[in-house]
Amino acid sequence: LASYFLVVFDHKEHENVQAGFLYFIITHIATACIMLMFLILAHVTGSFDFDVWRTSTADISPLVAGIIFLLAIVGFGTKAGVIPFHVWLPAAHPAAPSQVSALMSGVMIKTGIFMLIRVLLDFFSATPAWLGVLVLILGAVSSLLGVLYALGEHDLKRLLAYHSIENIGIILLGVGAALLFRSVGEEAYALLALASALFHTANHAIFKSLLFMSAGAVVAATHTRNIESYGGLIKRMPETALFFLIGSIAISGIIPFNGFVSEWLTFQALFGGVHTAGVLVQSVMGLGIAALAFTGGLAAACFVKAFGVTFLARPRSKEAEHAQEVGSGMRISMALLALVALLLGIFGGSAAKLFLQIGQSFPSLATVTPNMTVHGEYVNVASGFGGLQMWWLFVGLLVAFLVTWIFTRSVCRRNTITVGETWDCGFPLGPRMEITATSFSRSIVTIFSGILRPDTHLHKETVDAKHPYFVRSITMSMHVQDLYRMYVYDPIGRATISLAQVVGKIQSGSTHMYLLYMMVVLVIMLAWVTH
Repeated sequence: LASYFLVVFDHKEHENVQAGFLYFIITHIATACIMLMFLILAHVTGSFDFDVWRTSTADISPLVAGIIFLLAIVGFGTKAGVIPFHVWLPAAHPAAPSQVSALMSGVMIKTGIFMLIRVLLDFFSATPAWLGVLVLILGAVSSLLGVLYALGEHDLKRLLAYHSIENIGIILLGVGAALLFRSVGEEAYALLALASALFHTANHAIFKSLLFMSAGAVVAATHTRNIESYGGLIKRMPETALFFLIGSIAISGIIPFNGFVSEWLTFQALFGGVHTAGVLVQSVMGLGIAALAFTGGLAAACFVKAFGVTFLARPRSKEAEHAQEVGSGMRISMALLALVALLLGIFGGSAAKLFLQIGQSFPSLATVTPNMTVHGEYVNVASGFGGLQMWWLFVGLLVAFLVTWIFTRSVCRRNTITVGETWDCGFPLGPRMEITATSFSRSIVTIFSGILRPDTHLHKETVDAKHPYFVRSITMSMHVQDLYRMYVYDPIGRATISLAQVVGKIQSGSTHMYLLYMMVVLVIMLAWVTH
């Protein structure tokens, strides 16, 4: 309820009110699933105590346990924004104020992941293999579709919202792998997969909050969320540009920031599944590896678009041309998160060791000897494809940067640098000749047009009606529709409204009719009891 009022904070915008209503309805349906799951658990165990559930769930029948698992996935998966239960998230995050978006994406949706892990891995000491396969497939679909929808999005905050879905998918890859490993007796790799999922959960809370705060600074300075209206902001908002760049590098899984370490650990866990016996495990882990690798590449491409079109080149609107850097309070908050993202990357070994210890607090993994060892900041995984020493990677990058800077300064010290106009082939260079967000992502969206179904509009403006071949300007716009909302949720919504209108006809407004309804129901109940 509190987050609903935060979403509709700017209630003068009709779009925000609609987003809040959608969020309210879908998350309360999820709450109903969660309550039903808890009631079933209480009924079969005779208690509402979590400690009792840990010791009593082994006696639950497979059918009842399967119902509990599915209710948990639907209920908590909706809270976390897992595809196909995600439709509220891309609408609610852009509608809320930017600091609220950071809180919702960085913290609130993680509560769904937290409780999903508690139910599936903590309350149940053993789970079937199909559950791990299902969660891992949901993670692969969420990560891939999340980043593809983000590539076709030109609303800066909605783009980041779709990347929340993508990262929730990456977390579920680790959770699904942990469930599958535990079901086939590979507890050591299950512990590693769980630790990587927990690590990425914390990392996403850091760099996604940083990105939403940076986006909030851009929106506050330009008063628009349309990426096409930005450009050249790096000269007007240099510190915000730096913080957005750090967040972009972290979320893309590039060294030396925290996103790289948790994704590397997830790769290690998934590659461990390739070495295990069983075609099912090997096939599913191969699917997870492909999805994670593909997602990483597309995420990097998406943030090249987001950063480049927003901050580089020239301003494409008056708002961007007159933008100014935000206040010191906003910059300090972004700087703190950027620093944490860097420290969690450099000291990733210590953080990974901490998350291993958290995983060992689960009863089913308490006695497991982890196949990952940490010596200082050096991380080594048995049967993996290499060790990781983030501290030395960071030092190496720093030394390479300093050597390049010193060499460039020494070589170019005596050179004279002349700044002049860029040669433009006789045509004046301007913002219209820049690469836009639409043109940048068009090729990738076209490749996946069978999945994304982009809606493309081409508008030509001619000199006059008599000369249709003398074109003054051509404008193309491309919009990617959320197919789940278009073909699943919207039809269900229209059917529900139609049914409500039919049922609503019994509301005649007549007291006599209402008394008649009560009498009929009472007679039916008496007849049922006497029968």
